[in-house]
Amino acid sequence: MKVKKYILLLCTSLSMLCNGQQQDMDSLKSKSGAVEYVEMYDNYIKTRIGFSNSFNSFRIINTADKIDFTLTPNQRLRSTFTVMYRFIEIDLGYTPEFIRFNKDDDSKGKTTYFNLGTRFYFRHWMQNIQFAKTKGFYVDKADLGIPENLLFPNFQVRKIGGSTSYIFNSNFSFRSIFLQSEWQKKSAGSFVPGISYYLTQIKNGGASKDNIIDIALGPAYYYNWVIGERFLMSGGAYAGIGYNNTHSVYNDGTPDTTIDGLSWQTQLRFTLGYNTTRFYTGLTASIDTFNYSSEARTEVQDQQQFFEFYIGYRFKAPDKLNKFMDNPPILNKNL
Repeated sequence: MKVKKYILLLCTSLSMLCNGQQQDMDSLKSKSGAVEYVEMYDNYIKTRIGFSNSFNSFRIINTADKIDFTLTPNQRLRSTFTVMYRFIEIDLGYTPEFIRFNKDDDSKGKTTYFNLGTRFYFRHWMQNIQFAKTKGFYVDKADLGIPENLLFPNFQVRKIGGSTSYIFNSNFSFRSIFLQSEWQKKSAGSFVPGISYYLTQIKNGGASKDNIIDIALGPAYYYNWVIGERFLMSGGAYAGIGYNNTHSVYNDGTPDTTIDGLSWQTQLRFTLGYNTTRFYTGLTASIDTFNYSSEARTEVQDQQQFFEFYIGYRFKAPDKLNKFMDNPPILNKNL
């Protein structure tokens, strides 16, 4: 079956799975330079409840053989409770049964997710690190023209990597977009070039596996538009070109194969937010796509989609805690 052939071929052609969380190491801006544009909440403990839907889908296109289908996990709404204080972040994830919208494991299979990540800042630099694992995918019957969905319960994707970006405009607050640990007081935008790098391992049961390296470099631009002081609308786009290397290992005696080629990465992000000193809420959506050819006639689109709605509240941290963090005793010891 040609579909089976190309689904197995997909194991030599994937990249990019991310679901980020945020940590702070150092303020992106100096307090003297950006106080007019950015409100910082270093002396507050932030709590947050988020409801998100994040999934990776892989579209395989071969026009010569009239092949066009999408391999996707069974989507699931997830909830997370987060506590943040300066560079400290604690996340607890749990999805009650009553908010689970997809009770269709029989027809689409069961998907398991695990995501772990962090984002931190050092002056103008932003660093993102992620690890993700997804197991259990299916192809919709409409793509194949068959009576039932085609299930791949053992199809597993593991990914580790991240990105490094440089934010040119110190008046622009990226942290107003991510988790609202800051707030943009006046509208501002910034050119944000970056480089991404990921190592992916793909297995479909058995000992065969594909190890994939993706590196992409490109420009990005983001803009925070402040409306009436309390509302924020943010948007941005990234486009990169890079290198893809896929090393396939087989368990049937077939010699290992290696494929090198170019890849193209695009990312779109949109955020709406509302903020007061104590209460804040918002929603964010993003789509991240890698495009590359796995062989002469086959195009692969690796697409990560993310949507989240969140509400949060900030508590004034105890003065003793703030003083301790401002001037840790260990730094005052004479070595």
